[in-house]
Amino acid sequence: MAHDGKNWTRRLALGGGAAAAAALGYFALRPGQGTGPRITLDPTTFHRGNAAEPDTLDPSQIQGTWEDQILGDLLVGLTTADAKDEPIPGMATSWETTPDGLVWTFHLREALWSDGEKVTAEDFVFSWRHTLDPKTAAPYAYFLYPIKNAQTVNAGKAPPDTLGARAVDPLTLQVTLEHPVPYMVHMLMHHTFYPQPRHVVTAKGKEWTRPGNFVGNGAFVLKEWVPNSQVVVEKNPRFYDADNVKLQRVIFYPSTDYSAALRSLRAGELDVQDRYPGGQLAWIKQNMPELLAPLPQMTAEFISINFKRKPLDDVRVRAAISLTVNREMDVQRIRRGGEQEAYNIVPPGTANYPGGVFLPFKDTPYEQRLAQAQRLMQEAGFGPDNRIKLTYAIRSTAPGVYRAEAAAFQQALALIYINITILPFDAAIFYNTVQEHDYDLAQVGWAADFDDAATFLELFVTGGANNYGEYASKIFDAMLAASRQDVDVDVRGKRLAEAEAILLKDHVFVPIFFWTNTNMVRPYVKGWEANKMDTHRDRWVSIDAEEQKATFAGGAK
Repeated sequence: MAHDGKNWTRRLALGGGAAAAAALGYFALRPGQGTGPRITLDPTTFHRGNAAEPDTLDPSQIQGTWEDQILGDLLVGLTTADAKDEPIPGMATSWETTPDGLVWTFHLREALWSDGEKVTAEDFVFSWRHTLDPKTAAPYAYFLYPIKNAQTVNAGKAPPDTLGARAVDPLTLQVTLEHPVPYMVHMLMHHTFYPQPRHVVTAKGKEWTRPGNFVGNGAFVLKEWVPNSQVVVEKNPRFYDADNVKLQRVIFYPSTDYSAALRSLRAGELDVQDRYPGGQLAWIKQNMPELLAPLPQMTAEFISINFKRKPLDDVRVRAAISLTVNREMDVQRIRRGGEQEAYNIVPPGTANYPGGVFLPFKDTPYEQRLAQAQRLMQEAGFGPDNRIKLTYAIRSTAPGVYRAEAAAFQQALALIYINITILPFDAAIFYNTVQEHDYDLAQVGWAADFDDAATFLELFVTGGANNYGEYASKIFDAMLAASRQDVDVDVRGKRLAEAEAILLKDHVFVPIFFWTNTNMVRPYVKGWEANKMDTHRDRWVSIDAEEQKATFAGGAK
């Protein structure tokens, strides 16, 4: 899933403003704009800094982690995440499969939509058919392809009713797959598999996700959306586990300026911020170490290469660029947040994956890498008198770590006869740009959608919606297709490792580092569990009122 931002080009003029905020009993303060702690510390309201402004809350359209964090409060799939992001029963209380793993039968709990209508198996069937409808143009439609006939439905080559999902009765859903999916219970937590209220979507169309129209089955319901200011959700009394939801309200703030967000956290305007300013990490560790709980995260940072732009179609040029990136310097001197330098795309510790596949120069000293890169560029016909001009897109307009990384990268590439122009974009506009393939090089972050190597490798399938660089390889595609037929997880893991080796040999991307989580969390926030997917559902969160009061007893911290 896209990490840090996506498409800000579509603005939604939704919600009230300061007057509405005051009526609800809280301040509509944008992070970093306050001058001190909240006047009233309300332990039932959770103030959450959340990476970027959401483009949409339509489960068939969202692509970013910052959107998923909100939507996961509003909708619940067949399975859902516990506090540590492990799968637990959601709308389905139990399920069974046939011995070949191809037919799954889910038994749904009796539950209500937030408007009082019953949630039924037909809502799931409707939702998946809607997402696969070619007119919907869902970027994550391919996530449903394991369901029988999903790909042909999405291509417009088969009618929706041929999809391998049917409502046996209102509370029984039967799903037939194209091939076994060993990680199915994890995959079902993804927003693409969420149900959509067919009675509302049918009546409201694309407007169904606006405040006042939105109907969900999750722990919270959408109440307000003030663009570039806040998204407000309130407790859903009709949620099936409402008795155990402690918070009454969660306010999500788009906090792209991480330094301002730290100020807001210190001032008491935020309880949690999901990114820290890299340049101030040492200060945080020394002065507020209680905010941090670093943990390796299933997120890869890499440079996407546009195969349609010459001379980037030359593997020697791509290899030279990869050789020139000084990953160790980046994580040790620029990032300095515990990140691990990367020489592949699948993070260490990924479930059922053997790993051990790396770029061949992983242990080569940097000086030797640079000399090899210069030789490759000269073989490709470039040198001091014949330099390449390329653009390099990054996803931040604010000064900080992305600009510092880009500047270091710019200096390094100059040594191999490449002049790059750095193009900084707001995070969301950046992802719109790369999805439209309108770039030469772009620094991309990708967070796992579920704990499996396929969530990273399938980025590079020919014609894939998130194949930003438009890489195409029949051998790679065939290897991934074969892995989908493997029932044995060890055999499948080895085949996926072979597929990753193909990507590395072709220098399809330039891996830079793997993330650690960058959350800053006040200790009085309970139920926020660090996990490698960095997913946090607010139904598990509570605020210790006495501890919160003590934190700000002497004013802002």
